[in-house]
Amino acid sequence: MSPAALAASRAIAVLDFFTAHPRRSFTLSELSVSLGINLASLSSVLRSLTDTGYLTRHPRHKTYELGAALLAIGQAANQRHPFVELARPEMRRLAETIGTECVGSVVVGDEILMLALAGRPSARSYALALGDRVPLVPPFGQVFLAWSNPAAIESWITRGLGESVRSPERGRLLDSLRHVHARGYAVNLASPELDKVRVILAGLARRPRDGALRAQLAVAVQSVGDDYELVDEKPDRRYPVSLISAPVFGENGEVVFAITACGLPEVSGHELRRIGDEIASAGRMVTRQIGGVAGGAGRLPRADVRPAPAPHARSVRASA
Repeated sequence: MSPAALAASRAIAVLDFFTAHPRRSFTLSELSVSLGINLASLSSVLRSLTDTGYLTRHPRHKTYELGAALLAIGQAANQRHPFVELARPEMRRLAETIGTECVGSVVVGDEILMLALAGRPSARSYALALGDRVPLVPPFGQVFLAWSNPAAIESWITRGLGESVRSPERGRLLDSLRHVHARGYAVNLASPELDKVRVILAGLARRPRDGALRAQLAVAVQSVGDDYELVDEKPDRRYPVSLISAPVFGENGEVVFAITACGLPEVSGHELRRIGDEIASAGRMVTRQIGGVAGGAGRLPRADVRPAPAPHARSVRASA
Protein backbone atom coordinates (compact mmCIF):
# COMPACT_ATOMS: atom_id res chain seq x y z
CA MET A 1 0.00 0.00 0.00
CA SER A 2 1.35 3.42 -0.95
CA PRO A 3 1.96 6.06 1.77
CA ALA A 4 -0.99 8.11 0.50
CA ALA A 5 -3.32 5.09 0.54
CA LEU A 6 -2.10 4.11 4.00
CA ALA A 7 -2.77 7.62 5.32
CA ALA A 8 -6.25 7.59 3.79
CA SER A 9 -6.95 4.17 5.34
CA ARG A 10 -5.91 5.46 8.75
CA ALA A 11 -8.11 8.55 8.42
CA ILE A 12 -11.09 6.36 7.53
CA ALA A 13 -10.36 4.13 10.53
CA VAL A 14 -10.33 7.17 12.82
CA LEU A 15 -13.65 8.47 11.47
CA ASP A 16 -15.23 5.01 11.67
CA PHE A 17 -14.13 4.75 15.29
CA PHE A 18 -15.64 8.10 16.22
CA THR A 19 -18.82 7.19 14.35
CA ALA A 20 -19.19 4.21 16.67
CA HIS A 21 -18.53 6.45 19.71
CA PRO A 22 -20.22 9.76 18.78
CA ARG A 23 -20.65 11.08 22.33
CA ARG A 24 -17.13 10.43 23.55
CA SER A 25 -13.74 12.08 23.25
CA PHE A 26 -10.36 10.33 23.22
CA THR A 27 -6.72 11.17 23.79
CA LEU A 28 -4.05 10.42 21.24
CA SER A 29 -2.83 7.48 23.35
CA GLU A 30 -6.32 6.01 23.70
CA LEU A 31 -6.89 6.21 19.96
CA SER A 32 -3.50 4.65 19.26
CA VAL A 33 -4.29 1.64 21.45
CA SER A 34 -7.83 1.21 20.12
CA LEU A 35 -6.89 1.56 16.46
CA GLY A 36 -3.49 -0.12 16.53
CA ILE A 37 -1.79 2.84 14.84
CA ASN A 38 1.53 4.12 16.13
CA LEU A 39 1.57 7.53 17.81
CA ALA A 40 3.59 9.35 15.16
CA SER A 41 1.45 8.24 12.24
CA LEU A 42 -1.79 8.79 14.13
CA SER A 43 -0.74 12.25 15.26
CA SER A 44 -0.29 13.30 11.63
CA VAL A 45 -3.73 11.95 10.67
CA LEU A 46 -5.44 13.64 13.62
CA ARG A 47 -3.78 16.94 12.80
CA SER A 48 -5.10 16.83 9.23
CA LEU A 49 -8.61 15.90 10.37
CA THR A 50 -8.56 18.66 12.98
CA ASP A 51 -7.28 21.29 10.54
CA THR A 52 -10.17 20.51 8.18
CA GLY A 53 -12.84 20.50 10.92
CA TYR A 54 -13.69 16.81 10.80
CA LEU A 55 -12.39 16.50 14.36
CA THR A 56 -11.96 19.07 17.12
CA ARG A 57 -9.34 19.06 19.87
CA HIS A 58 -10.08 20.24 23.41
CA PRO A 59 -7.58 23.02 24.23
CA ARG A 60 -7.07 21.93 27.83
CA HIS A 61 -7.75 18.19 27.95
CA LYS A 62 -6.07 17.55 24.57
CA THR A 63 -8.80 15.09 23.64
CA TYR A 64 -10.37 14.66 20.20
CA GLU A 65 -14.04 14.44 19.24
CA LEU A 66 -16.21 14.69 16.12
CA GLY A 67 -16.12 18.06 14.37
CA ALA A 68 -18.85 20.19 12.83
CA ALA A 69 -17.56 19.77 9.27
CA LEU A 70 -19.02 16.26 9.25
CA LEU A 71 -22.53 17.73 9.53
CA ALA A 72 -22.39 18.85 5.90
CA ILE A 73 -21.34 15.36 4.79
CA GLY A 74 -24.12 13.82 6.86
CA GLN A 75 -26.76 16.11 5.39
CA ALA A 76 -25.56 15.42 1.86
CA ALA A 77 -25.61 11.66 2.53
CA ASN A 78 -29.16 11.88 3.91
CA GLN A 79 -30.31 13.59 0.73
CA ARG A 80 -28.69 10.90 -1.39
CA HIS A 81 -29.97 8.05 0.81
CA PRO A 82 -33.29 9.25 2.30
CA PHE A 83 -34.37 5.79 3.47
CA VAL A 84 -32.35 6.10 6.69
CA GLU A 85 -34.18 9.19 7.98
CA LEU A 86 -37.52 7.93 6.70
CA ALA A 87 -37.01 4.63 8.52
CA ARG A 88 -36.25 6.21 11.90
CA PRO A 89 -39.90 6.94 12.89
CA GLU A 90 -40.90 3.42 11.89
CA MET A 91 -38.01 1.95 13.86
CA ARG A 92 -38.95 3.98 16.96
CA ARG A 93 -42.56 2.85 16.65
CA LEU A 94 -41.54 -0.78 16.28
CA ALA A 95 -39.13 -0.59 19.21
CA GLU A 96 -41.91 0.79 21.41
CA THR A 97 -44.69 -1.57 20.33
CA ILE A 98 -42.53 -4.71 20.25
CA GLY A 99 -40.53 -3.70 23.31
CA THR A 100 -37.10 -4.30 21.85
CA GLU A 101 -34.22 -2.63 20.01
CA CYS A 102 -34.37 -1.91 16.27
CA VAL A 103 -31.33 -1.65 14.03
CA GLY A 104 -31.13 -0.21 10.52
CA SER A 105 -28.35 -1.54 8.28
CA VAL A 106 -26.98 -1.51 4.74
CA VAL A 107 -24.48 -3.58 2.80
CA VAL A 108 -21.12 -1.95 2.11
CA GLY A 109 -18.82 -4.20 0.09
CA ASP A 110 -18.69 -7.53 1.91
CA GLU A 111 -19.87 -6.11 5.26
CA ILE A 112 -23.15 -5.15 6.91
CA LEU A 113 -22.92 -1.59 8.29
CA MET A 114 -25.13 -0.36 11.15
CA LEU A 115 -26.59 3.07 10.34
CA ALA A 116 -29.54 3.61 12.70
CA LEU A 117 -30.64 2.51 16.15
CA ALA A 118 -33.91 2.87 18.05
CA GLY A 119 -35.22 1.60 21.37
CA ARG A 120 -33.30 0.21 24.29
CA PRO A 121 -31.05 -2.83 24.08
CA SER A 122 -32.01 -5.79 26.25
CA ALA A 123 -29.81 -8.46 27.81
CA ARG A 124 -30.34 -10.44 24.59
CA SER A 125 -29.28 -7.62 22.25
CA TYR A 126 -25.94 -7.36 20.50
CA ALA A 127 -24.69 -4.08 22.01
CA LEU A 128 -24.37 -2.73 18.48
CA ALA A 129 -23.35 0.87 17.85
CA LEU A 130 -23.59 3.16 14.85
CA GLY A 131 -20.80 2.34 12.47
CA ASP A 132 -20.36 -1.25 13.62
CA ARG A 133 -19.73 -3.75 10.84
CA VAL A 134 -20.51 -7.47 10.57
CA PRO A 135 -19.08 -9.70 7.81
CA LEU A 136 -21.56 -10.41 5.01
CA VAL A 137 -20.88 -14.14 4.98
CA PRO A 138 -23.26 -17.09 5.35
CA PRO A 139 -25.48 -17.34 7.20
CA PHE A 140 -25.53 -13.59 7.94
CA GLY A 141 -27.28 -11.13 5.63
CA GLN A 142 -30.03 -13.34 4.23
CA VAL A 143 -32.47 -10.42 4.14
CA PHE A 144 -30.11 -8.68 1.67
CA LEU A 145 -29.50 -11.75 -0.50
CA ALA A 146 -32.97 -13.28 -0.81
CA TRP A 147 -33.96 -10.78 -3.55
CA SER A 148 -30.51 -10.47 -5.10
CA ASN A 149 -29.08 -11.65 -8.40
CA PRO A 150 -27.34 -15.02 -8.85
CA ALA A 151 -23.85 -13.48 -9.06
CA ALA A 152 -24.24 -11.73 -5.70
CA ILE A 153 -25.63 -14.89 -4.13
CA GLU A 154 -22.76 -16.99 -5.47
CA SER A 155 -20.23 -14.47 -4.18
CA TRP A 156 -21.88 -14.59 -0.73
CA ILE A 157 -21.88 -18.39 -0.65
CA THR A 158 -18.29 -18.63 -1.88
CA ARG A 159 -17.06 -16.27 0.86
CA GLY A 160 -18.41 -18.77 3.35
CA LEU A 161 -18.13 -22.17 1.69
CA GLY A 162 -15.37 -21.74 -0.85
CA GLU A 163 -15.84 -23.99 -3.87
CA SER A 164 -17.75 -26.78 -2.10
CA VAL A 165 -20.70 -26.14 -4.42
CA ARG A 166 -22.33 -29.55 -3.98
CA SER A 167 -22.14 -29.54 -0.22
CA PRO A 168 -25.32 -29.90 1.87
CA GLU A 169 -24.52 -26.49 3.38
CA ARG A 170 -24.93 -24.83 -0.01
CA GLY A 171 -28.34 -26.41 -0.54
CA ARG A 172 -29.48 -25.36 2.92
CA LEU A 173 -28.36 -21.78 2.32
CA LEU A 174 -30.31 -21.57 -0.94
CA ASP A 175 -33.37 -23.11 0.73
CA SER A 176 -33.18 -20.54 3.51
CA LEU A 177 -33.03 -17.69 0.97
CA ARG A 178 -36.09 -19.08 -0.82
CA HIS A 179 -37.96 -19.19 2.47
CA VAL A 180 -36.99 -15.62 3.37
CA HIS A 181 -38.13 -14.47 -0.07
CA ALA A 182 -41.47 -16.26 0.19
CA ARG A 183 -42.17 -15.06 3.75
CA GLY A 184 -41.00 -11.47 3.17
CA TYR A 185 -38.65 -11.29 6.16
CA ALA A 186 -35.86 -13.26 7.83
CA VAL A 187 -36.13 -14.94 11.23
CA ASN A 188 -32.87 -15.90 12.92
CA LEU A 189 -32.69 -18.12 15.98
CA ALA A 190 -30.54 -17.59 19.06
CA SER A 191 -27.75 -20.07 19.77
CA PRO A 192 -24.56 -20.37 21.84
CA GLU A 193 -22.56 -19.82 18.64
CA LEU A 194 -24.42 -16.57 18.02
CA ASP A 195 -23.68 -15.48 21.59
CA LYS A 196 -19.96 -15.85 20.81
CA VAL A 197 -20.41 -13.53 17.83
CA ARG A 198 -22.11 -11.01 20.09
CA VAL A 199 -19.22 -11.05 22.60
CA ILE A 200 -16.63 -10.58 19.84
CA LEU A 201 -18.60 -7.68 18.34
CA ALA A 202 -18.61 -5.97 21.73
CA GLY A 203 -14.82 -6.32 21.83
CA LEU A 204 -14.45 -4.95 18.31
CA ALA A 205 -16.47 -1.88 19.28
CA ARG A 206 -13.58 -1.03 21.62
CA ARG A 207 -10.75 -2.26 19.37
CA PRO A 208 -12.01 -2.16 15.76
CA ARG A 209 -8.62 -2.87 14.17
CA ASP A 210 -7.74 -5.78 16.42
CA GLY A 211 -6.64 -8.43 13.93
CA ALA A 212 -6.97 -11.30 16.39
CA LEU A 213 -10.57 -10.34 17.20
CA ARG A 214 -11.43 -10.05 13.51
CA ALA A 215 -10.01 -13.53 12.92
CA GLN A 216 -12.09 -14.82 15.83
CA LEU A 217 -15.17 -13.16 14.34
CA ALA A 218 -14.62 -14.90 10.99
CA VAL A 219 -14.40 -18.28 12.74
CA ALA A 220 -17.39 -17.55 15.01
CA VAL A 221 -19.59 -16.48 12.09
CA GLN A 222 -18.64 -19.65 10.23
CA SER A 223 -19.58 -21.78 13.24
CA VAL A 224 -23.16 -20.51 13.44
CA GLY A 225 -25.35 -23.54 12.83
CA ASP A 226 -27.52 -24.50 9.88
CA ASP A 227 -30.67 -23.71 11.87
CA TYR A 228 -29.80 -20.00 12.07
CA GLU A 229 -32.68 -19.17 9.71
CA LEU A 230 -35.99 -20.50 11.01
CA VAL A 231 -37.86 -22.43 8.34
CA ASP A 232 -41.44 -23.66 8.53
CA GLU A 233 -42.37 -22.37 11.98
CA LYS A 234 -45.38 -23.88 13.78
CA PRO A 235 -47.97 -21.50 15.30
CA ASP A 236 -48.11 -23.18 18.73
CA ARG A 237 -44.42 -23.94 19.13
CA ARG A 238 -42.11 -21.50 20.93
CA TYR A 239 -38.84 -20.30 19.42
CA PRO A 240 -35.73 -18.56 20.84
CA VAL A 241 -35.70 -15.75 18.29
CA SER A 242 -32.61 -13.59 17.96
CA LEU A 243 -33.39 -11.30 15.01
CA ILE A 244 -36.27 -10.54 12.66
CA SER A 245 -35.28 -8.51 9.59
CA ALA A 246 -37.32 -7.02 6.76
CA PRO A 247 -36.14 -5.32 3.56
CA VAL A 248 -36.53 -1.82 2.16
CA PHE A 249 -36.33 -1.84 -1.63
CA GLY A 250 -34.80 0.76 -3.94
CA GLU A 251 -36.04 1.91 -7.33
CA ASN A 252 -34.53 -1.09 -9.11
CA GLY A 253 -35.96 -3.69 -6.74
CA GLU A 254 -32.69 -4.16 -4.84
CA VAL A 255 -32.59 -4.29 -1.03
CA VAL A 256 -31.07 -0.95 0.01
CA PHE A 257 -31.77 -1.11 3.75
CA ALA A 258 -32.87 -3.62 6.38
CA ILE A 259 -34.96 -3.00 9.49
CA THR A 260 -34.13 -5.51 12.22
CA ALA A 261 -35.69 -6.16 15.61
CA CYS A 262 -33.15 -7.76 17.94
CA GLY A 263 -33.05 -8.95 21.53
CA LEU A 264 -36.47 -10.58 21.29
CA PRO A 265 -37.73 -12.96 23.97
CA GLU A 266 -38.82 -16.51 23.22
CA VAL A 267 -42.08 -16.28 21.27
CA SER A 268 -44.64 -18.60 19.73
CA GLY A 269 -44.78 -19.14 16.01
CA HIS A 270 -48.06 -17.20 15.91
CA GLU A 271 -46.53 -14.20 17.71
CA LEU A 272 -43.42 -14.45 15.57
CA ARG A 273 -45.49 -14.09 12.41
CA ARG A 274 -47.35 -11.10 13.85
CA ILE A 275 -44.07 -9.32 14.69
CA GLY A 276 -42.51 -10.26 11.36
CA ASP A 277 -45.52 -8.96 9.42
CA GLU A 278 -45.35 -5.69 11.37
CA ILE A 279 -41.65 -5.21 10.58
CA ALA A 280 -42.25 -6.12 6.93
CA SER A 281 -45.08 -3.57 6.82
CA ALA A 282 -42.67 -0.88 8.07
CA GLY A 283 -40.23 -1.87 5.33
CA ARG A 284 -42.95 -1.60 2.68
CA MET A 285 -43.95 1.85 3.93
CA VAL A 286 -40.38 3.16 3.64
CA THR A 287 -40.11 1.51 0.22
CA ARG A 288 -43.16 3.46 -0.98
CA GLN A 289 -41.84 6.71 0.49
CA ILE A 290 -38.59 6.51 -1.47
CA GLY A 291 -40.29 5.37 -4.67
CA GLY A 292 -38.88 1.88 -4.38
CA VAL A 293 -40.15 -1.26 -6.05
CA ALA A 294 -40.52 -4.53 -4.17
CA GLY A 295 -38.08 -7.18 -5.36
CA GLY A 296 -39.27 -9.64 -7.95
CA ALA A 297 -39.34 -13.40 -7.92
CA GLY A 298 -35.56 -13.68 -7.72
CA ARG A 299 -33.39 -16.12 -9.65
CA LEU A 300 -31.72 -18.28 -7.07
CA PRO A 301 -29.10 -20.64 -8.51
CA ARG A 302 -29.62 -24.37 -8.31
CA ALA A 303 -27.91 -26.15 -5.45
CA ASP A 304 -26.42 -28.83 -7.75
CA VAL A 305 -24.95 -26.55 -10.44
CA ARG A 306 -21.37 -25.39 -10.24
CA PRO A 307 -21.21 -21.58 -10.48
CA ALA A 308 -18.82 -19.65 -12.69
CA PRO A 309 -15.45 -19.25 -10.97
CA ALA A 310 -15.04 -16.13 -8.86
CA PRO A 311 -11.34 -15.23 -9.11
CA HIS A 312 -11.43 -12.61 -6.38
CA ALA A 313 -13.63 -14.50 -3.93
CA ARG A 314 -11.93 -15.65 -0.78
CA SER A 315 -13.13 -18.37 1.55
CA VAL A 316 -13.63 -17.22 5.10
CA ARG A 317 -13.09 -20.76 6.28
CA ALA A 318 -9.75 -20.98 4.55
CA SER A 319 -8.56 -17.58 5.79
CA ALA A 320 -9.59 -18.26 9.35
